[in-house]
Amino acid sequence: MPILLDKVLTLLVMPLGAAIGTGLLAAAALAFGWHRCAGGLLAFAIVWLWGWSTPFASKAMIGSLTDRYPFRRVEALPAADAIVVLGNTKPNQAAPDYPDLVEASDRAWYAARLHLAGKAPLIIISAGSVWSRRPDRQSTADATSVLLNAFGVADDAIVIEKRSRNTRQNALFTAELAADRNITKVLLTTSAWHMPRAEAAFGKVGLEVTPAPTDYIPPWKPTGRRSRPAWTWIFWLLPNVSALATSTRALREHLGLLVYRLRGWA
Repeated sequence: MPILLDKVLTLLVMPLGAAIGTGLLAAAALAFGWHRCAGGLLAFAIVWLWGWSTPFASKAMIGSLTDRYPFRRVEALPAADAIVVLGNTKPNQAAPDYPDLVEASDRAWYAARLHLAGKAPLIIISAGSVWSRRPDRQSTADATSVLLNAFGVADDAIVIEKRSRNTRQNALFTAELAADRNITKVLLTTSAWHMPRAEAAFGKVGLEVTPAPTDYIPPWKPTGRRSRPAWTWIFWLLPNVSALATSTRALREHLGLLVYRLRGWA
């Protein structure tokens, strides 16, 4: 499937896109005089968007991805032939030596700690650009490499793969590099919410994967019944932008994992 079509279809099934689409259908129904249909569609759009925007839904969705991957300290992880980090640090075209850090830049920090602790002699960065193929522009993998250097990882300990445009290609192209270097066991570093799909994809191409998750999203856990009045449960049902973003991310991952399994990629 072309990458543009893939991205458009994904946006349409996400909570905000689906709500907007349903709202447009409601407007069309109203224009044709189908008032009951328009009212039903509009009500559905509001309830649908509200539901995904609540901390309750956000916690349930993200927890279904991350709960099976508890955080493990560096010293608790086994040694491997290489560390594979799925880079997600943003390039800074104006100042390439100063990449823009995002939440997922935790992946590079954790990979550097694993390497410096002696868990693997090599770090493979797998990350391409979804849209740009210009050779003069810094890629996500390049930006991640700059960040690893800043954390103390030497250039000769870094291998860059920057052809990939999705998790499936991350696995395929990394497997090619691994085969050339007789690498079979890897520590896979990515965001905890992305780990189910990433681990399945890398395992499918024949690599022996030990998950090394990082970049955990706040779990929305209450601090305890005694510390808060009972009525504060209402806040779990009040919508907010952060909860919607987390729910959307989790839903995208669940759908992505489903598609990967249907295609035989996971």
